[in-house]
Amino acid sequence: MNKLKSSESIKEIIRDIDNKNFKEVLAKIEILLKEYPNLNVSTWEDEIKTYEKSLNTKLEKFKIYINIGVILFKLGKISESIVTFKKSIEYNPNFSLAYNNLAISYLELGMFQEASEFFALALKLNKNDLSAQKHLINIFNLISPINRSENSLINLNFRIKNIIKNLKISNFYAAENIKEVLNECKRLISTNGLNITYNETQIFRKNSKNLNCYRHFKVFNEFNVIPKYCFSCYKIQINLFTIIDLIKLYFIFDTINLKNNNMRKCMIETRNQIAGNYKGYIYCDGLDEANNLTKSIDDEMKKVNLNDFKITIKHGCSEFYKSYPEFKNIDNEMKYKEEWLIKEKLIDDRTPVRKEEDKKIWGKYLQGLNLPDILIIFNWINYAHLIGDLSYKKIFEKEIRPNFLNQILENQIEYRKNIFNNKLY
Repeated sequence: MNKLKSSESIKEIIRDIDNKNFKEVLAKIEILLKEYPNLNVSTWEDEIKTYEKSLNTKLEKFKIYINIGVILFKLGKISESIVTFKKSIEYNPNFSLAYNNLAISYLELGMFQEASEFFALALKLNKNDLSAQKHLINIFNLISPINRSENSLINLNFRIKNIIKNLKISNFYAAENIKEVLNECKRLISTNGLNITYNETQIFRKNSKNLNCYRHFKVFNEFNVIPKYCFSCYKIQINLFTIIDLIKLYFIFDTINLKNNNMRKCMIETRNQIAGNYKGYIYCDGLDEANNLTKSIDDEMKKVNLNDFKITIKHGCSEFYKSYPEFKNIDNEMKYKEEWLIKEKLIDDRTPVRKEEDKKIWGKYLQGLNLPDILIIFNWINYAHLIGDLSYKKIFEKEIRPNFLNQILENQIEYRKNIFNNKLY
């Protein structure tokens, strides 16, 4: 490998870290790994040693420690990154980025309460830290933080979690009750006075199993091969017609008791030229499980008078079908090609092996309405407004303001409207 070029690339990444250009950092690391498959941990470790030597000569030591901590995190040395970010805080207790990075490291190790505390501290130092804000909101899926008096978002989440109980609503599938819940949530958020940015569109209920989809898509996107794991992955897909039905499905997914607590999600479709607007998925381990769950899910939906839907079983992800149309066959006639293992190994070899104490912990999602759920539902309502689904007016009366979805859907509005108007699932 060209040592000079790799060194310059790493220095460029470090400069982006200094300038807080974190999206560019991640993109450049990915490019570097693709260009230099043999780039290993020693390259990054050499950079760490270089920065450590400069600690005695540079004045802003807290920035150096942050840079080292980010590299350690990328190497999978999460425990060491925690120690390093803490050193950064010792040198400058007023730099929000160090608290945010420290919280991300705690989050990686499943130390969710500690993570919430440091995200809150980052926001206390910089209320406009959108990374800390988003991470803190996300963590409400995993825990209800105990320090709610110290942070407005934590307190807001606590109050939203109690709305259904406080309103004494037992049937949250009736439109008038959904409307009451949404109005009260909107009131709480408005009176809170926070400027919240949350550009998410999918509500999950996850178990602690890691499906590792990020890794699988890296294999597919780089080599155009379907990972072996995906051949045993099946999903129950539920297509719905209106926003009200999607919200009803959300409540079903939140309260349903599945034997294996299968991961499930509700979402709006924003991928270009992918049919359907409102969808729900249940992830299954094999076709037998998918077939068994389909009947029980169908029954649950009909119990709450949710009858206008289409339920099917899918094999793997839609993104695979263009390259491999035969993979769509749920009877799994397509077989995995053993030579693809080499391609998968190339991706895995680029991923640093973590010590046991540094392994990522995947938490189980909590049951019940929370702040991230309601923010996403409000995004869904904006989506309904954009595609001409006026059923949202039965459950929401507030003004709808443009948000990130206007830009995402800019080139597919007519496509989405056509799907809705012609009831195309």
